[in-house]
Amino acid sequence: MSVVEDVKSKIDIVDVISPYVKLTRSGRNYRGLSPFQAEKTPSFFVFPETQTFKDFSSGEQGDVFSFLMKKEGLTFNEALHELARRAGIAIHERSEQDKAAEDRNVRLRQVLAQAAEYFHHLLMTAPQAAHCRAYAQDKRHLTPETIVAWQLGYSLMDYHALTNHLTGRGFDVRDLIDAGLVVENEEGRRYDRFRGRLMIPIRDEKGGVVGFGSRSLDGSEPKYMNSPQTPIFDKGRLLFGLDRARSAIRNEQTAVLVEGYMDVIGTHQAGFTNVVAGMGTSLTESQFRALKRLAPRIVMALDPDAAGTRAVLRGLDVARDSLERDDAPTFDPRGIIRHESKLNADIRVAILPEGMDPDEIVLASADRWREVIAAARPIVEHVVDALLAHFNIAEPHGKSEAIKAIAPILRDLSDPVQRDVYLQQIARRLQLNPRAVIEAMGLAWAAPRTTRPAASAGARSADQTSPAHHPPDALAPAGAPARAGRVDLELHLIAILARLPVLLTDANVALTRANLEVLGVDDFVNPALRLGFVQLSRAATGQPQSEYNDDWLSLIADYSWSDGEAGAEALLREEAIRTALRLRMENLQRERAGLAFMIDDARSSGDFERVAQYNLRLMDVSAKHLRAQKALRLRGVVVVS
Repeated sequence: MSVVEDVKSKIDIVDVISPYVKLTRSGRNYRGLSPFQAEKTPSFFVFPETQTFKDFSSGEQGDVFSFLMKKEGLTFNEALHELARRAGIAIHERSEQDKAAEDRNVRLRQVLAQAAEYFHHLLMTAPQAAHCRAYAQDKRHLTPETIVAWQLGYSLMDYHALTNHLTGRGFDVRDLIDAGLVVENEEGRRYDRFRGRLMIPIRDEKGGVVGFGSRSLDGSEPKYMNSPQTPIFDKGRLLFGLDRARSAIRNEQTAVLVEGYMDVIGTHQAGFTNVVAGMGTSLTESQFRALKRLAPRIVMALDPDAAGTRAVLRGLDVARDSLERDDAPTFDPRGIIRHESKLNADIRVAILPEGMDPDEIVLASADRWREVIAAARPIVEHVVDALLAHFNIAEPHGKSEAIKAIAPILRDLSDPVQRDVYLQQIARRLQLNPRAVIEAMGLAWAAPRTTRPAASAGARSADQTSPAHHPPDALAPAGAPARAGRVDLELHLIAILARLPVLLTDANVALTRANLEVLGVDDFVNPALRLGFVQLSRAATGQPQSEYNDDWLSLIADYSWSDGEAGAEALLREEAIRTALRLRMENLQRERAGLAFMIDDARSSGDFERVAQYNLRLMDVSAKHLRAQKALRLRGVVVVS
């Protein structure tokens, strides 16, 4: 990868332009006033997908280098050095050796492209590949169109078949060795690396073949084998399928990470084209950064074994001790949590049904795959739950050990609002005072407030642990303060929708009229209630409900209603609307608090580019918060800010 490509891969044009232009989202793109000449109507557009800009008033257009050159009067070399500095990349003057290396990389790409064509031709036509074709079509249920689209191939069970083919086309054996296609042992013996395997070309973001993944077909080990590290094949930077998934990730604002190549191919075949996979190693910041540039949310789809307590604890041990082991798990919780905080991303975990891979799930039921991904939980929630399950928290010693294990997780969080939320959740799970948990963890931030204003008549405090639940005071009559616990709001709304799912449409109409987004899974913290919302959303639109995930029903089973509340549909409708508005307002308030902290942090470190970016986001969130307050007041609810 050249220096220019390296810089572009680590710099987002939106981040670079934001300090100069107040950008607002316009569909998948951004727009603002021209930074090059005065105007009153925004005609300056930034296109994140192509990392380019276009100024329709002045005619200027180009990439991130072009913008900086025009705006700051820099030469290309000066712009390159400035952006490299921001990306933390050291630039050295290109020597003859550098030029030779670049020419060498071009040669390696040519070798790999020819190898991919050869393997694909064998799979489609060679009699020796009949069992491989049967495996792809009958066992993996891949269509002929999919096999062609992904250029799947087959390597002959021969030590020199590929070598003979490529050298016959003018390539040197050294080219094949450097490309990772041929192995040279200590005795100087050379032979093809891949033999008798299903071949899967691995491409970079631009679609060029840079290596191969392969699968054995006769049960021999290793079952899966990749190309070795080469000058153009870096397992820590590549994501399988990203060249095909970029557009869908942009459109859906969510990237889904799975574990295997066939999982990616199978889900894409089923129409879920926002899915990619790592290279079988621990996921790196570089990989998450590539996805974060395309979408704010990243969902890791993990099977129960990979996401279980043992894997979590092993991952924590590896992260804590900075060990490098051959059996290092792909799921390194603390490392991923650090990536999430550093990149300001939303990383979640979706647990797959027992014994089913993603391609098997979509083959059986596309709706089930949608529900699994929609019910993904924040990474911290998942890790905390896994750790708590490892200890006997019914005993004092178990509580203490659990707190010690969880403390490093919370210390890795940069957002104090998130720390506060998770701290209170942990305290409730352990049935401890939040202050005691803070002291046990040795965390240096203020204890959260645990007291609330008195609830309306007949309602209980959110801190009580009785199994019976009552409506929160968010729906108190006019004149009563509108404050309630967030989890109570979630529970109350789901309980209402469970009685009459169609009321979700009324709530969404009210939100839309207030110029707010409709309700989504992001509005719910509780993972079970989040799943309940997904299923109730389907019921509201007349779609059949799934019966294999009903944990949320137990949360509302003992929900009690005030007198008269269970009667008229009109009353339930009003309660659904008010609760939806309050829940949205609470969410926006939390986001405001987090942004305020990030602004202070960026200002104290002198990073005024980040200050400008966060200020723009804060303005947008604050405007939405005010609109939610106004909508509530118009419905007779007194809102205490």
